[in-house]
Amino acid sequence: MLRRGFLRRPGEASLLALLVLIIGSGVSLAAEPSHFLCLSETRGTQSLVKRVPLGPDATFALSFIHSVSRTPVTDYYRVEQGRILQMREEFMAHGAGLPSIANDMDATGWRHENGRFILDMHRYTGPIPLRIQAQFENTLHTADTELTLATLGISALTLAPCDEETLP
Repeated sequence: MLRRGFLRRPGEASLLALLVLIIGSGVSLAAEPSHFLCLSETRGTQSLVKRVPLGPDATFALSFIHSVSRTPVTDYYRVEQGRILQMREEFMAHGAGLPSIANDMDATGWRHENGRFILDMHRYTGPIPLRIQAQFENTLHTADTELTLATLGISALTLAPCDEETLP
């Protein structure tokens, strides 16, 4: 119950109006959870190599040069509830290991635009193991980062979601 004269003190009416506006608009006062990717050694000690923050939409991409077709490939992902979802793969030429049919596993669409094949999908991947070779230009792209993975000096990495509490 409000005590008498509450809204007469300076600033109290403004504070009450702001709270009513925030609550009425459905805006949450809770902070959005932070999303990070942890890059760990796949072999040996499996120790954490790097922790990379993701942007507010929790997306990232991995690009590389395909070992058979020698053309660029980019895979697009999003972290959802602690899991990695692959959303799309773009490539220029068919080669071993690349999709060649529209009904590929978890595919939701297939098209050819601007000289690139695009496979839309909804595929949960789990942690992503990567074999890193400088000649294939393995690169991690986030909202604020473009990291050439060979510069880390590790030949096999695993990418997995991690939270802000994970130590570097």
